[in-house]
Amino acid sequence: METFEIEVNGNKIFVKENETILNASIRQAGNIFVGCKGGACGMCKVKITIGETVDGIYSKSALPDEEYASGYRLACQSKPTTDMSILPIREKNKVLR
Repeated sequence: METFEIEVNGNKIFVKENETILNASIRQAGNIFVGCKGGACGMCKVKITIGETVDGIYSKSALPDEEYASGYRLACQSKPTTDMSILPIREKNKVLR
């Protein structure tokens, strides 16, 4: 089973093959905000600085095409295909972008 290392604001979490970034974050206290877990709310939005993902279904209102093209993803719908570095967009209910 492959495992990917993801740096989240300087902390490392390990994501199992076919596991979402959000589920790994929850399992390891990775500090990514949790909302609906279904790709509709945008609470778990992250900015990918290094790496690639394969993504599930999500709402365009939570993640518009222009944000997706700029490297934003919803952690609840994203599974890494490489080691990564990401930045959460929310911290203590503040939007950081």
